[in-house]
Amino acid sequence: MAVIALTFLFVMLISAVVAYVILLTSPQLASTLTGLIGSARSYVALPAPYTPDLYRFIFLNNIGHFWHPERVLVWSPFVGAFSLGYELLLNATVIGGIASFVSVTRGASYAIAGLAPHGVIEIPAFIFEFVALARWHITMTRSIQMKLSGRYVDRTLLIDGIEDTAFLSLLSVALFAGAAYVESYITPLFLGL
Repeated sequence: MAVIALTFLFVMLISAVVAYVILLTSPQLASTLTGLIGSARSYVALPAPYTPDLYRFIFLNNIGHFWHPERVLVWSPFVGAFSLGYELLLNATVIGGIASFVSVTRGASYAIAGLAPHGVIEIPAFIFEFVALARWHITMTRSIQMKLSGRYVDRTLLIDGIEDTAFLSLLSVALFAGAAYVESYITPLFLGL
């Protein structure tokens, strides 16, 4: 768990610093990104704050990285480990980049008010889900390797791995639900929306 958490936080920090430096040295890029995000809003209709629709949108988006049918590949042994690594890097990079972008365009206090309240719940949720997937991959890979080598699968290890995966995944989903609630109903208060 520590390795995944440290990797996630390290990539997020590096992404934030790099994005901050790039945005500060290229003000035109910040205004271009602002325009791009503004134009994207005409294609993606975000639900209004303080609504169950926004809650549902945020919650399903967050758990969609792991539970969406198109992303079920993250659960398959061997190949899923690469997808898991990609998801970890992608999410950490996006969070770090967004934090820097908001800091540069709206100010640090706006970024903190907009990201910290739900981020303290959401980031551990991502980490728990990444750990659950890593535990799943280790358990399944070990079982497949034992089976292919003609040995009996250690049922105790298999059951422990599945139980750990289920517990961490359910914990992650519960945290995502809490983070989505905070992001839908509390964060807009802090941002004055």
